Amino acid sequence: MLEPILVTLDEMKSYLRLEPDDIEEDSDITSFILAAEDYVKRATGFKFEYSKPETAKLIVKLLTSHWYDHRSIVSSSHVAVNKVDFTVRALLAQLTYTHVEGDEE
Repeated sequence: MLEPILVTLDEMKSYLRLEPDDIEEDSDITSFILAAEDYVKRATGFKFEYSKPETAKLIVKLLTSHWYDHRSIVSSSHVAVNKVDFTVRALLAQLTYTHVEGDEE
């Protein structure tokens, strides 16, 4: 399995407020992280080989957290989905127009 680049499993588990020794869902969380990182890379065109902007990390954390909390395809609340969508789109736009690949942060 690939390793996450922007956010580690331990960082994500801390963000989700999960115990580090609780490994039951590590595989799912890692898959969510990888999918979120792929989304950010494709949306921005950046590879993040030399730098890990905090904005990119935040987007990965927001998406991973949302997918972790809402694992079913149907949701009873469109509010949460709309807030995540708006936030992610705004952060992606900022990252796309301000990040320079290769800059060290």
